[in-house]
Amino acid sequence: MQFTPSRSKKRPLGVDMTPMIDIVFQLLIFFLVTAQMAEQTRAKLDLPKEPGETTPDREFAGLTINVLADGSLVVNDAEVSLEGLDALVDEAIRVAGGADRLKPLVRADRACDAARLNEVFRRLSGRGLAGVRLATERGR
Repeated sequence: MQFTPSRSKKRPLGVDMTPMIDIVFQLLIFFLVTAQMAEQTRAKLDLPKEPGETTPDREFAGLTINVLADGSLVVNDAEVSLEGLDALVDEAIRVAGGADRLKPLVRADRACDAARLNEVFRRLSGRGLAGVRLATERGR
């Protein structure tokens, strides 16, 4: 018994690049948007010019507190009072799983009142946070 070959046309198998191009464009848009959002959430401050730490490793700040020149506190683009800061710190400690796991970053304007900055540090240490970091701009 002899079988006749089927009449299927042999066509070359090609790789469809359209889905990969779509994903690349989506990733590009995602990174552009998140970079813009990160820049907008950062308050414009004149940070102190100090050399700071020399370690290349950067730690994630679970909470960033901005102290403006007029003494107002800004966290997540919202101005908060000292009592509001206490509530935000308590929530951040709860989310981080304990005070020892949270290392907040304080960004203070060079012209802010030292008493206000000391009050922020006092309230943070009163919550059990020992690893509070102060942001600086690298001196030249």
